[in-house]
Amino acid sequence: MTFKADTHLVSHPSADVRSQLLTIPEISIEAAASDISEYDSSSDCETNSTTTSIESDSDASEKLVEIVNHIVAAAVEPNATSTPGTVKIGQAQPEEVAEPDEDIDVAYDGKKPPSPRSVADVCEDILGVLARYRLTHQSDTSKVWGAKAKFLAQVERCVVRAEPVLMSLPAFPFKSPNKKTKVLGTLPDKGEEVALSHLEGLCLAIRDVYEPGANVFIVSDGLMYSDILGISDLEVWRYGQALRKMARDHACNHVKFLRLRNLLGPEGPTEPITEEEYLRDAPQFRNDLLARYLPKNFDVDAQIAKDPSTTLTYRGYIKFLETDLATQGEWETKAQMKKQCEAVAKKMIVRGKAFATSIANNLTEHVRLSIHPSTEQNKLSMSIIPQIGRSVTPWHGALIRAVDGSITMGHASSVPALTHDLIFDKEGSPSYFRERSDLFNWPGMDVDFNYLYPTGIVITPRDPKTKYAFQDVHMQKVRALSEACSPVVLRGFTDTTDEQIFEAKAHECGTVQPWTFGIRQSVKDSMNPDPKASTVTSTEAMPMHYDGFFFLKKEIDPADGVEKLVSKVPRFQYFTAITPSPPGDGMTLFASSQLFFQHLPAPYTLTELEKLKWDCKHSSNWNNHLQDLPLVTPHPTNGKPCVRWHEPWYQWMTKFSTNEIRISNGGQHYKDLIREMLYDRRVCLYFNFEQADILVADNMSMMHTRSAFTPGTGRELWRIHIN
Repeated sequence: MTFKADTHLVSHPSADVRSQLLTIPEISIEAAASDISEYDSSSDCETNSTTTSIESDSDASEKLVEIVNHIVAAAVEPNATSTPGTVKIGQAQPEEVAEPDEDIDVAYDGKKPPSPRSVADVCEDILGVLARYRLTHQSDTSKVWGAKAKFLAQVERCVVRAEPVLMSLPAFPFKSPNKKTKVLGTLPDKGEEVALSHLEGLCLAIRDVYEPGANVFIVSDGLMYSDILGISDLEVWRYGQALRKMARDHACNHVKFLRLRNLLGPEGPTEPITEEEYLRDAPQFRNDLLARYLPKNFDVDAQIAKDPSTTLTYRGYIKFLETDLATQGEWETKAQMKKQCEAVAKKMIVRGKAFATSIANNLTEHVRLSIHPSTEQNKLSMSIIPQIGRSVTPWHGALIRAVDGSITMGHASSVPALTHDLIFDKEGSPSYFRERSDLFNWPGMDVDFNYLYPTGIVITPRDPKTKYAFQDVHMQKVRALSEACSPVVLRGFTDTTDEQIFEAKAHECGTVQPWTFGIRQSVKDSMNPDPKASTVTSTEAMPMHYDGFFFLKKEIDPADGVEKLVSKVPRFQYFTAITPSPPGDGMTLFASSQLFFQHLPAPYTLTELEKLKWDCKHSSNWNNHLQDLPLVTPHPTNGKPCVRWHEPWYQWMTKFSTNEIRISNGGQHYKDLIREMLYDRRVCLYFNFEQADILVADNMSMMHTRSAFTPGTGRELWRIHIN
């Protein structure tokens, strides 16, 4: 393991990436030019098809050699330059840092940035992101990821070219044929919305470590199976069109779409396509793909018997077909129904084989994702919804939200009406189920509660033309909701920037905690260059932290009678946005402790982390540094585990105060784990304030930070701390 200082914010989220490529070392041409034509299908059937692909292996090798030769030639040019986040040629390599044991605390003065990341380093970082999304990542760490070497070669090709990483996911066909008990309708609902946000988060997580980022291409397999399952081509079309609109409406800009006809080669028709054209040509697309890509003499029974991935998929098909087909026929015995499901499943395997071969030959440079459990020899199996319990896709069930935002998926008919409400979208269509709670009952106000991905709630008037007064909001309900699922944002209310009303509502929320400057702070750029000034009132990025950590009071420790400095940590943060930053600039990040532990990768456990203590040495003028601080503490209201941490912040990162952090009773490798989890896109909300937003966040269950923002934008928030 190569020693890495805490470099997470080398480029803060405002620069779209936290580690920049500055050099190119030796390139593995053999690995990059390796054969990546072997794929399995959306039904997880492996294929060794020899059908002609877009590029032959020799062509790919020649192109890579040409690229490498170009790089080598450029490396001798004395004036070679680069921009941040791109490959920089001709720069001398910084001296390599010695590799220590991971449990030894390595001295690091923090004055100089760590060594630039090599291509190999960045590729491993990208693979690390992909690995976190694997189905087995939290359970079976001993399972070998057979596709890793192939993916590494695919990723390396993209990195060498400084191009986005490409991924493909056969999925999102249509809603289950069983509209009576499984799903809420024929169109995408909250389940698909969360799934798209989850996939967008994966692409952004790759961008966090590699600036060109990534794109994931959804390849709908709806037309491959619709006629087998009694779904019309029109229903497939409408589902696909609504899904595309949903992706646009929710700014899932890195989620792209391919149709069946895109797999028929360059001679196929191009977008845009009309409904009439789609319905006219759909049967021909299906038949052409089967004729072109289904291997001759394909024996479905033999494939199921000999291939473990196909066996897993076949069994999965039978399981969901028992409910999918339940409303389409009557069977005298269960054996008859089982026989019918087996026959349909085999047809799907055959179609899936052809579909898989078409992907293998047309998307050769794409990292292959799959919604199905598998042996992972040729792809990455993932859940497209960050759900608790068994993995269910949104087209086979309904999304169920607990008050605290946690997600489960289930058949619509299984959700108890006594404990959950069916929530409708703005068009009046059923969207998801929400746990019933009086916290959602706001007398005199017709408001929507929209859960954010991955955490938080935005509360808005249901009718945008209606303007409710902020002074009429029940702040104790806002407080309780923020304890359940922070942050809570009020948007579209009046008088939120009125100073008297803002301060009065703070007192309604709880006991206001004053600071030396009073109760309300204007968080904006003070344009003070003094190194002793606060980062809070600058345009710089800030470390991940919780408020009040450095609000110190002397107290006598009852255990030993010694006077110590103790942090006086407020329970809540309370903001209003006077002048927000432009979108993507000066973002406020909120990391959820609940999601931190939900996504904690094996072999790490909550019990293990609860034992850890840490020290903080700050570059201020007070003498004692804080020691033996617990990493995990119970929430004062609900007892849930909360992460308590302050991100290391070195001199090369800031013009202002710094701090050194070390684990006092364990290995320093935990610092990397904590950093990665706090900024994980499944854990951390990257939030842009809008004008006049009110925001309340639980300062115990949430960690937070701010990205850098552009000087002169006038960004200003008002903040009050509440107990």
